[in-house]
Amino acid sequence: MNARAVIVWDLPTRAFHGLLLVLVGAQYASGEFGWFDLQWHLYAGYATLALLLFRIVWGFIGSDSARFSAFLRGPATIFAYLRGTHAEAATHNPLGGWSVLLMMTVLLAMSLAGLASSDDIDVFGPLVATLDEASVRFATRWHHRLADALLWLIALHVAAVLWQEWRGSRLVGAMLHGRRTLDAAAPRIVSNTRAVVVLLLSAAAIYALLYWASR
Repeated sequence: MNARAVIVWDLPTRAFHGLLLVLVGAQYASGEFGWFDLQWHLYAGYATLALLLFRIVWGFIGSDSARFSAFLRGPATIFAYLRGTHAEAATHNPLGGWSVLLMMTVLLAMSLAGLASSDDIDVFGPLVATLDEASVRFATRWHHRLADALLWLIALHVAAVLWQEWRGSRLVGAMLHGRRTLDAAAPRIVSNTRAVVVLLLSAAAIYALLYWASR
């Protein structure tokens, strides 16, 4: 099969990457540097939860390349990649796929802990009123610890992407326009309408959670 440029990252997945980058950056800017009011830190956290829920669902019903089954591989594939005998992946390599899942897991845990966190002054997560003081302190402590861990994971992920770029994989451009030159067949890309529906339902689910927590 002749190599040709094909869409490997659909628009919803690329939009998820971009929006998540903005939201995480805004949360660090407000939480660590005080560049924004901390109330915006909460809003960005709620939006992050909605995006993560969307991505989890999209990982099962989205385009072929966005599904977890497309980039989460077993030990044999990982060892083959480390030995250099694994064929080039259309999107994430075997290690990159697991690193993405790890970052999503840490970010999800951090965001959920944030719902029960407090700065002890004037900003309280929506679950604080339903918990005892020890539980709030526990959630707040882990919210900060996971935020630090996420920074290290992001740094490692960026370093890995730059290393792949240096080796000629052209990942950065592909993450922006979605195309890569492959010998393999193009993955199936599903309708953006499905993504919009999933996003709206995800946002509604997070809104329902917050509404329940505030009652």
